[in-house]
Amino acid sequence: MKWNNIPLLEEIKSMDKLSYIQNSKSILGEGPLYNELEDSLYWTDIKDKKIYKYDLKTKETKNYQFNKAIGSFAFTNTNELIATTNDGYEYLNLENTKTNKINNPEENLPENRFNDGKCDKNGRYFAGTMDNNEEEIKGSLYCLDGNTIEKKETDLFISNGLGWNKNSTKFYLTDSPKRVIYVYDYDLKTACLSNRQVFANIDEKDGYPDGLCVDDEDHIWSAHWYGWRVTRYKPDGSIDKTYSLPVPKVTSCNFGGIDFKTLYITTAAFGLSEKELEDAPLSGHTFILETNIKGQQPNLFKQLNTI
Repeated sequence: MKWNNIPLLEEIKSMDKLSYIQNSKSILGEGPLYNELEDSLYWTDIKDKKIYKYDLKTKETKNYQFNKAIGSFAFTNTNELIATTNDGYEYLNLENTKTNKINNPEENLPENRFNDGKCDKNGRYFAGTMDNNEEEIKGSLYCLDGNTIEKKETDLFISNGLGWNKNSTKFYLTDSPKRVIYVYDYDLKTACLSNRQVFANIDEKDGYPDGLCVDDEDHIWSAHWYGWRVTRYKPDGSIDKTYSLPVPKVTSCNFGGIDFKTLYITTAAFGLSEKELEDAPLSGHTFILETNIKGQQPNLFKQLNTI
């Protein structure tokens, strides 16, 4: 692998086993999710309306073209994915690239779209929305529990990276333009959020917080849009370590691999000038960072039994 003409070269060389996936370039890569049964990594390209699948054994990359933007997705116990799109919550069939609508809580807000989302340990799908033009504060956070949707939070600018600590007593939520990550008390039994506090404020020079994940030690890993990095935060909100990347728009990260010690990092080329793309030619690729830290496994969406 060559790192010619890439900024931060010396920092990258000093990191443990940073690489990138060939044929992974996305316009707006997001939501990396590892499938343990398949030993494959999935992610979405929101702007190109695709789901990507990378086979860790064969090193082959496939993509599945849909007709709508996919903000986030989760695995189920069937061969379908569940996702959030500009039409709300839907099931995705990768074989025929068809969608099956579940519910759209924002049919009255056509300018909005869903953004990041994840499932809790009880199989509820939390996902947030945003103004697709990124002009107005009219985003919300929703929870899909079976077929029931409940609004959990309002007045979000861009609802973004979210996750839970290991024992599901804390919930983290990012509002990117406000440069803040919030932490809530979380009740796994009732899915109740309470006692919102500021977990971390991000300096202007460090870009905007984007997607996040939580590792097995309850440290939070946050991607920085226009920040050229991923930051690992301690549970008290202080910075433990930063990991520089050769691209400015780092969008999300999540753990995977057989031992769940590999951090997969999505990035974006969207909105970059010709000069920026020339300086950061790997923008949009998905990166692989080998670590000695174990991450949490993704939770499946719990589907209701149908007769």
